[in-house]
Amino acid sequence: AHRHPVGVTFSKTVEDDLARRDFTVNAMAYHPDRGLVDLFGGREDLQNRIIRCVGDPVTRFREDGLRILRAIRFASVLGFSLDEKTEAAVRSEKTLLEFIAPERIREEFSKLLCGVNAVHVIREYVDVIGQFLPELLACRGFEQNTKYHCYDVLEHTLCALSHTSNDLFVRLAVLLHDIGKPLCYTEDENGGHFKGHGPVGPAMTEQILRRLRFDNRTVEIVSRL
Repeated sequence: AHRHPVGVTFSKTVEDDLARRDFTVNAMAYHPDRGLVDLFGGREDLQNRIIRCVGDPVTRFREDGLRILRAIRFASVLGFSLDEKTEAAVRSEKTLLEFIAPERIREEFSKLLCGVNAVHVIREYVDVIGQFLPELLACRGFEQNTKYHCYDVLEHTLCALSHTSNDLFVRLAVLLHDIGKPLCYTEDENGGHFKGHGPVGPAMTEQILRRLRFDNRTVEIVSRL
């Protein structure tokens, strides 16, 4: 759904081919005689570390909703920023991700999570990521109300994530390590408590990873962690 190629057609010119690309940094070509073909300012965006859609961002994203996640994946992996119109379209069209195959989501999100700028991107675009990981949205703004924690559940999670090695198993485990807390919260005169979130977390983690079609080994290792 939301990706409707009628058939495979070949562009007659390189210019036509480049006009169909997702982002300007991916829409350049080189020829030994002609040199660099850069119709959309990709070289300048590359130098300025900007992710910008080719043409109208809304049109590009409606052609393939996965491009929304690809945009923030590039921002995470490369440490780039989204240009203003591209960022606005990422947010306005984020519901398109609900119609993308989970296997495609998994591949992009795994790369995003292992990016050098993953913590910043998750913090900035948690509403977008929440389209396929709504459990993370429940952590945003969820105050822990305990003397042992100065952050809400999401910010605590991101702080922990910032201290992890670039390993998918570890980063998935840390991202999801407190995912069960919002479901287990109680409060009394001593403050907030999350009794039982220990066993709830691994169960939720398994459900999330299977929903995103992670392989059995990943599900087992991350759930155990």
